Amino acid sequence: MSASEDEQLGAVAKAVERNSRRVSALDALVRQLAGDLAEVAAALTPAGEAPTAVRSWMLAQDPEQAVTDLADLIAWTRRVYLRYPDAVLSACWLWHPDVIEELWWLRRAHAEAFDPQAGTWPRVGDWHERQRPGVAKRVRAAIGTCELSLHRTGTAHARPAAPAPLAEHAELIAIAWTKDALAPRPEPTDEQLHEADIHTRQQHRRT
Repeated sequence: MSASEDEQLGAVAKAVERNSRRVSALDALVRQLAGDLAEVAAALTPAGEAPTAVRSWMLAQDPEQAVTDLADLIAWTRRVYLRYPDAVLSACWLWHPDVIEELWWLRRAHAEAFDPQAGTWPRVGDWHERQRPGVAKRVRAAIGTCELSLHRTGTAHARPAAPAPLAEHAELIAIAWTKDALAPRPEPTDEQLHEADIHTRQQHRRT
């Protein structure tokens, strides 16, 4: 082997050695970044509690998720909500979707307020001072003296949710609004006024 070939072979060997050291350093950096990301993820997740996406009970579509949410909510009401003297739940509270909705957001607000990383004492104070009493008041008003027997077929609480009144005229309002938001809304027709009157009388009969 000539001297020139020896020099070339030596240069290749050195280059391979340098690349090997760089790969090792890069591998160590990747492992360090992975560890850092794991620490960040752990910091963003409340201790002992998986993060929960903002979702509405009234818009629930996944049965398995709904079952999980209710189980979580029931455990929380027993552990936290029902410890307060003004917190009352009738036997039929599960038949009131508005009540579940109120309690569900209050439960999540409680989790955020006491989150070991993101929670703050002002949030905790707001939960105690404003959020919890407000929900307790609205839940009592929604349930009132209701009982489970009032949810059987033919009773007032067994009726389906009422449609939005005069909804068939929404297209007219939408077109007028997008055409000129500062213009007055279309003047109600005699037909629309008659429909509104019927709706008002029905509402009075239900109360």
